[in-house]
Amino acid sequence: MAKQKLTKNTIIKTIADNEHMSVSSVRSIYNKLEQIVVNALKSVNESDDSISIKLFEGITVDANYIPEKQKQNNLSGKMITVASHIKPKANITRSFCEKLNS
Repeated sequence: MAKQKLTKNTIIKTIADNEHMSVSSVRSIYNKLEQIVVNALKSVNESDDSISIKLFEGITVDANYIPEKQKQNNLSGKMITVASHIKPKANITRSFCEKLNS
């Protein structure tokens, strides 16, 4: 059985058809939503070390700021500096899973 894929374009076209809107309008809104989410996740920094974005009822995307640190390389044993970065994580609630299985 082949895995089904729901692509960005399919979502945009489905919304446009269901809401009687132009595909270009829905695409513009979708792209703006994506840009807002990415910018919000990128805004996490040392003083504001995490953010949680509730995308749908039951689906959230969290981002945590991980500061720069020193670690030992497992292969060479040398100490290396790991740059600060943002670690994203998606969460799905039990109630959302129950919606899927009801």
